[in-house]
Amino acid sequence: MKKKAIGLVIFLASISLIGIVLTQLYWVNKSLDLRKDQFDKGIEIAVKIVINQLIEQKNDSAFKARIYELSCKKLKIDITDVIEPQTLDSLLHLELGNMISSRNFYYGIYNRLNDRFVAGNFLENEKELIDTPYQVSLKSVYHPGDYYLSVFIPGQSNWIIQQMQLWLLLSVFFLVILIISFVYVITTILQQKKLTEMKSDFINNMTHEFKTPISTSALAAEMLLKPEVQEDKKRVKKYAHVILDESARLQSQVEQVLQISILEKGKYRFKFKKTNVHQLLNTANRNFNLRIKENKIRVSKRLKAEDYFINADKAQLLNVFNNLIDNAIKYCSEKPELQIKTWNVPNGIIISFQDNGIGISPEHQKNIFKNLYRVPTGNIHEVRGFGLGLYYVKTVIDQHKGEIDLKSELGKGSTFNVFLPFHNE
Repeated sequence: MKKKAIGLVIFLASISLIGIVLTQLYWVNKSLDLRKDQFDKGIEIAVKIVINQLIEQKNDSAFKARIYELSCKKLKIDITDVIEPQTLDSLLHLELGNMISSRNFYYGIYNRLNDRFVAGNFLENEKELIDTPYQVSLKSVYHPGDYYLSVFIPGQSNWIIQQMQLWLLLSVFFLVILIISFVYVITTILQQKKLTEMKSDFINNMTHEFKTPISTSALAAEMLLKPEVQEDKKRVKKYAHVILDESARLQSQVEQVLQISILEKGKYRFKFKKTNVHQLLNTANRNFNLRIKENKIRVSKRLKAEDYFINADKAQLLNVFNNLIDNAIKYCSEKPELQIKTWNVPNGIIISFQDNGIGISPEHQKNIFKNLYRVPTGNIHEVRGFGLGLYYVKTVIDQHKGEIDLKSELGKGSTFNVFLPFHNE
């Protein structure tokens, strides 16, 4: 998929996800508002039912007789005589108890002319009861004065949310799952795109690396077919060596790719045995003698480890050392230097490869050991490779239960420190 197409897909998917999240939040908010409206209507209806019951009680003959007796004894009938506190409390708890706990509401009867409370369980909640929207006039029950029955419900919003807790949690859960899935899919797409680009670069590099020895060998073979060349033994020997060297180079490249494939599939069985690390380092160094001389590289070895025998796969460990020395040579500076050091730690040995080459910037260091990853080399166009070397190194060292770390600075070189334990299973 082209870069623009991927960008468009990610943009549209992001807009869609944002739209879904906003829509879900909108409907959750609407649901809360609807539940609040239902709750408010329920409270209003319950309070009106209480008022209606008080009106019915007022019209009862026994009630009228009691009020008449009181009027004979008192100069003025108070509202508490008409609306008995015990009766009001019982009616409110009966009607509101179906909706909320009796412990979760307060009520009171107060006069709006002076905000004076005359009955109820207001318990220092007078201000809240005066400001609450749940108020009903008591003129139909007791006319003198401007009395209201007020109900206050603390934590109303929390109570509504608790009633919808399951659905809210499910909404949040599915939104989180959706966002995580979206991020995972986008990350996977970008990783696959990057992997595709790396594979494309790998194929291009491999084609170039294979094409050079094949072309050189073909040219040398073509020269050998010429009669004048066949008569000259020196030239025949020269071209034969060219074919042999290029064939060895091609074989080495093919083996590198095959080794990575075998290691990734887990088909290779490591053959651990007692191995002399210093001897392997000297062997690896001799393998590059010609290139070291050609590049005029100054190599210094400080093999100070007193215990240099470990349990290792000799062939694979030699390839690790070859790769690290090869990198130091390929990315060398104008006056190249390579230092190979060893020293002991309590449970193993450290092998250090330090060069003064071009170095690696911090943003590339975290990816340096990934498969097919190649660091851009700027103007050093002649440096090519498959991006397999350091991945192979890391894989082999991991199999030896060891560790490798990189310290590098642009323009000042790189240091690879390899830790290998004395014993591993």
